[in-house]
Amino acid sequence: MKPLKRGRSQVLFRYLPGSVFMEDNKWYKVDELKLKKLNENTTHLLQQVKKFIKDWTINRELKNDLFPKQDELYYFAEIEEVIYNLFPLVFYCNICENVHEYNSTNEIQDKNPELKCQFCKKGILKQYPYALIHPNGDIKSINVVGNKGAKNWREKYKGVKMRDTRRFTTASWYNSITNTPLSTSLGTKVTTLPVTEDMKKNRKIYLGGTHLSDGDIHYPALKSVVNLQQETLVERQKLEDFPFIQLAAMLNLSSIKTGDFSENYRNTKNTNNLQNLLESTKNESDRAVLLKILKESGMDKEINEVNFKDEVKRLFGEINEEIVVNDRLLHEFVFSWFENGGKDIEKKIQEAKDMNDTIQETTLINAKRELNNLGFSSALLLEKFPIITMGIGFTRKYYDKSKAILNPFTQKIGNKKYAVIPVLKNENEAIIFKLDPLRVLGWLVINNLLAVEDFPKSKEEAHALIYKNLLLGSIEPEELSNIDPAKIENNNLLLASVLTFQLIHTLLHSLLQAGKSVIGLDVDSMSEYIFPSALSGAIYVSKLQGGGMGTLIAAFDNDLERWLRNTYDKSQTCLYDPICKGQHGACHACSYLKFSCQYFNRSLSRNLLIGDNSIKGYYSKELDEFLKINS
Repeated sequence: MKPLKRGRSQVLFRYLPGSVFMEDNKWYKVDELKLKKLNENTTHLLQQVKKFIKDWTINRELKNDLFPKQDELYYFAEIEEVIYNLFPLVFYCNICENVHEYNSTNEIQDKNPELKCQFCKKGILKQYPYALIHPNGDIKSINVVGNKGAKNWREKYKGVKMRDTRRFTTASWYNSITNTPLSTSLGTKVTTLPVTEDMKKNRKIYLGGTHLSDGDIHYPALKSVVNLQQETLVERQKLEDFPFIQLAAMLNLSSIKTGDFSENYRNTKNTNNLQNLLESTKNESDRAVLLKILKESGMDKEINEVNFKDEVKRLFGEINEEIVVNDRLLHEFVFSWFENGGKDIEKKIQEAKDMNDTIQETTLINAKRELNNLGFSSALLLEKFPIITMGIGFTRKYYDKSKAILNPFTQKIGNKKYAVIPVLKNENEAIIFKLDPLRVLGWLVINNLLAVEDFPKSKEEAHALIYKNLLLGSIEPEELSNIDPAKIENNNLLLASVLTFQLIHTLLHSLLQAGKSVIGLDVDSMSEYIFPSALSGAIYVSKLQGGGMGTLIAAFDNDLERWLRNTYDKSQTCLYDPICKGQHGACHACSYLKFSCQYFNRSLSRNLLIGDNSIKGYYSKELDEFLKINS
């Protein structure tokens, strides 16, 4: 096979083992990968992988685990090369249309390496673009019905052709020489891979037909994480005040130290120790002596400062500390926003002002105004956004943890069989966009998704209400993206959470689609990352070679206003409206990405922005009026 060149992000989305692709008018299936082992501590990555597998509900119904129980049998590695072979192995002659079926690529190499017709001797063989698949991950070539009583390969297939109706259910085999039917359909095969008891009981053991270009033939199960300082996070999570610090940072409270953010975790130890020391004094006179000593040493300020913990308690009331501690995406947001060298638009404006750069200052002020007009409260520029994306396994037929079995990428390395976890490490520029909590809350209220007695005046209060009442911190994005709002209309809490996630997701796709003409990168050279509980999402450069070459940085500094205006304009219409708007409001022309959406373009709808008969849009006049009245 000739070598193919693909971007590494494309490989992760489209060329993992089990996937099928076309190249030079031939179809191929990826068999395995040439790998370079990841030489770093992967304990935290394994935890994420195991959690993902554990949450895949249908796999629990299998008698035996498909994924290994031993940690050492997981192999984290970067992809160096993809190894693939011809698939499927059922062909027809482009002149006489006679079928040719082979059992293996080795048989083709031995008997017909040039893929020439063995009957008319004139034509070239083409593959039938069909396969049989099963929700358990099985895939096979279609079932060919040959001539009965044949003594050899030639007799079996002579004159056999497909009556191709372009529909798998109505196509059939016939003998063109005798003009007699050989079958009433293309038939099926029994799967040879594990199935659940329910599948056996309901006779769901047969593979179904599909066209090789259909998206259901292979779904990679991908999981991305921000590669933060895992050991530091684990230590911080042990602190009593950890959940309060994270929530205070999410709301960007004034009591949080932003210069050196790590001080918040160090100071909480000192402050708690001092508070405990004061509380341990036996009487007021001992307390006064201790306060005098603290004042002389300059440590009394730590006690007198406004306490972020009190602010968080005032805004949230009682909080579920366990949910906050386990909300990894919140911690990733806090790390990305405060500890990764980023600069928000307010800081960029101040820098321009300090340098007396009036043009730059005006450009950024206009961009900030456009951010607010578009329903964002802020944006932050990062020169390095450390993302690790892992391929955990794959499914076929559906990407649904209750319907399709999750299969590992199993590969023999040395003398052992491993569950391979392909890894893509990315550290390119990014912009994090943060939605306006007041506008999000107002949108939920006017759509009767969340009831609020007194609408808050501040963004901090609005965000606290959203976090406290919705499930954005306790349900994984993969699950939120897979829930159909139509099926949960009676569960307002879950519906509000799903639609809020969809709103963030749709806005990110709108930004990506609108950014093509501004940023100067192909849309699939960029990707998205969602922080649901922070009402935020990042757009980052996902191609590796050459990075983004400063394209996002230049767009943020010089073209953010135009980019945001394009985003609004493109969200309003689609080439296929009114059909697109009437069918969920998302399609290839307006919203979908070819490669880089890890949610497979689910949970998208422009209708959430522009409104329709069932929902008032995020950009609707009704919401503008509501916020004006309640400001």
